[in-house]
Order: sequence, then C-alpha cells, then structure tokens
Amino acid sequence: MHVQNAYRNDQQRNAAGQQAMAPPRSFEDDADEEAVFQFHMTRGGVRGLVESGVAFVPPQFVAPVPPVTSAAGAFAAPSVDLSLPRAQAVALVGAAARSFGIFEVTNHGVPAAVIDAALAAVAAFNEQPFTARSPHYSPAPIGATTYATVPIPRPRGVTPASTPLLCWRDSLIVRFDCSRDPELRSIPAPCREALLEYQRSLARLGRELTGLLLEGLGVEAGRLGKTQGCLMQCHYHPPCPEPERVLGSREHADADLFTVLAQDGVGGLQVRLDDGNGEWMDVAPVPGALKVNVGDLLKVLSNDEYKSVEHRVVIKSAQEPRVSIALFFNPIEHGESDFFSPFPELVTAEKPAQYRTLTWLEMLANRVELGHAKPSSLDEFRVTSN
Repeated sequence: MHVQNAYRNDQQRNAAGQQAMAPPRSFEDDADEEAVFQFHMTRGGVRGLVESGVAFVPPQFVAPVPPVTSAAGAFAAPSVDLSLPRAQAVALVGAAARSFGIFEVTNHGVPAAVIDAALAAVAAFNEQPFTARSPHYSPAPIGATTYATVPIPRPRGVTPASTPLLCWRDSLIVRFDCSRDPELRSIPAPCREALLEYQRSLARLGRELTGLLLEGLGVEAGRLGKTQGCLMQCHYHPPCPEPERVLGSREHADADLFTVLAQDGVGGLQVRLDDGNGEWMDVAPVPGALKVNVGDLLKVLSNDEYKSVEHRVVIKSAQEPRVSIALFFNPIEHGESDFFSPFPELVTAEKPAQYRTLTWLEMLANRVELGHAKPSSLDEFRVTSN
C-alpha cells in the first residue's frame, strides 16, 4: 500500500497548480493508471522486463504511432570550440541558437574522466541485481531523488493518444536545490560521488554558456544573475526486443534556459527542425563533445530570436543499452515570485514582445497540462495582436 499511495499522491502533486480543471475521468483513464500502477508494483523498471526475458513489448510501452528509426537523415549539430577567442565563440553560439537551437561544445573544460565516470556509474547502478536496485525504486520523490520508469504526461482532450503510457527507459532524477543545500544522501551510494562530481564540474561551463548565449543576443552576460544546473536526469534505456515499437523519450522541447547533455556512443537522439514541420533527424554522439540545447525559457527571453529545439530519443539497438545524463540550467531565482518576459532591448516596433510576463512554474504547469506538447506549449503565453 505504501507504493500505491506514493504513486497516487505523486500523481496528485503533478496535477496541482494546473491552469484548467481536469475533465471527467474515463474508463480508459482508469485502466491506463492501473496498468502503470501494476508495472510500478514490480519495482523492477524496464530493466526488470529485460531480466525476465520478455520477448515482446508490453502494451503500456507500445507507441500508437510507431517512430521511424531506420530512414531518418543525419544532422550534424554546429560545433563550438570554447578555446576560441570569446568574440568568435559568442558569434558561433548565437548563430547556432538562432538557426537550430542546438549545438555541441568541445574544449569545454569538463574532464573526460569525469564524464565517463558519471555515465559508467549510471549504467552500473541500473545493471545491479534486482535486489540491490529495487529498494530505490519509487515513482514519488525520496529526498532529492526519484528512481523509476516515469510515465509520459498525457495531453488533455487528445483522442486517441499519440504517445505510449511509458517510455522504454529507467530514470534516476536528482533535484539540486539552488537556494539551499539539498538532501543528497538519497542519491544511491553506487553513483552518488560520480554524479555529484559531474554536477560540480559543469558549474563553470554553465556560467560560461549562460554568458555566451546572452551576449549572442546583445545582452550583458550577467543579466540573469547566477545560473545553476538544478535538475539532473540520468536515463538508462535497456536493450529492447522490439525497438521499432517504443520511444526512448517522447517528442518535446525543454522548459529551462538550456540543457547540457552527455551520452554514450549508442545513439538515439533525434531532432525535428523548422518549428516542428520538418523530418526527424539523427544526432550522432561525438566523442569528447557535450550537446547543448536551448529551452523554452530562453526562447521567451530572446523574444523568439533563439529556437527551443524539439527532440526525442528512439531505441536503436536490441542488444546495447543507451545511457545519457541531461543537466538542466536555470536562473537560481525561478520561483513563484520571479517573473520573466522578453528582454526589453529585444523588443522593437518592428518586433514587439511575443510573450507576456510569466513565471517558470506557470510555464511548467502549462506543459504538464498539455503533456509537454511542442510547439504549442508556449502558445498560452503569446501576445496576440488585435
């Protein structure tokens, strides 16, 4: 009963603060919730399915619209060498953020050994025997962490559903409280030090990227105050017996200022360019590079100068797992009383403000309401002209 209550309470917390009253529940809603609950009760995650020898994907993982994984073209993300003179780096970062919303950085100052150790620790934790990892499994947060197969937010009023109930991945999510010391002892011991060292090592890079992105807009580098990687998502995608029937991560854009992604060499990241009208493109891992993508908050602040790229993960292999770590950066002050709107110097008669004043939490609640849909997740906040 503890797991059931924790799951249902977490669902209620996720729903709190949404902008519209939920429609009446249907039989399908209840059946979906029961299917996810029963899966959580196994405490084994997707890795547990693989360990059981499952030969077919369970229904709650089947994507109603199968992802196209074999015919996708290749996209080479713009590369920025951070050892270049600052003016050159600013120009390259600004151009990439305007054109695509994603780029990669090299000579970024984060030791390769730190990145490799963090990725290896995530893999090792997930590949422990069931008896070692299952005590950590809970769909509700425990201290600063959540370890579970996290359900996909369901868009309201969308029938039939366009996404599965669950992605083919197990996630260890760590919340770093930017304003005070978080309770980090809840991070599983086998990967605690490696993940904390990785987060510490990215602190300087986060400050540098913030400055480059703002200067690329013609805005003073310290305009937002201190930024920090406040949320870390460590994803483990086990091998899948039917990779063409599942999603590793549903299509979405991030809500933050920007995200820094480390990943192993398996691949699976895809982007869709041209504001969601283009085709899905594979973004291959590049050894030694870290991927950076613009989030919706920076898109708002830039008055649509920068793009927040739509992306997803598909499962590429029936034999190899995929491991990635995404660190999400935001201003330290992004609570209920912290308001954001397009930078005034980017608002002109020719290009008036595209968004009203909003809070990050308000934007996040709207994303939950829409199931993280893209590109409509920002439509609620757009300024409409008469």
